[in-house]
Amino acid sequence: MLATGDGAVTILLRATNYGLLMERTQRQGAGMRLVQAMMFGDVKSFDHWCAVEPLRFEDGLLFNKLVREGHAAFAVHR
Repeated sequence: MLATGDGAVTILLRATNYGLLMERTQRQGAGMRLVQAMMFGDVKSFDHWCAVEPLRFEDGLLFNKLVREGHAAFAVHR
């Protein structure tokens, strides 16, 4: 699991037979959470999502780790 330093955003990656499953959880004020589950069938769709993910500006180191681990998951299931 990947997480920001304060734990406000967590990302779980799991390689499946169908592609890369990603669950992104963002904790918000008053105990609310926004949970997104996405399935990426190929590296191109994953990279397209990464290109617009706000985390790239908020936590560059975590974002780079996300991209590396996502690409690694696709490489294993080729």
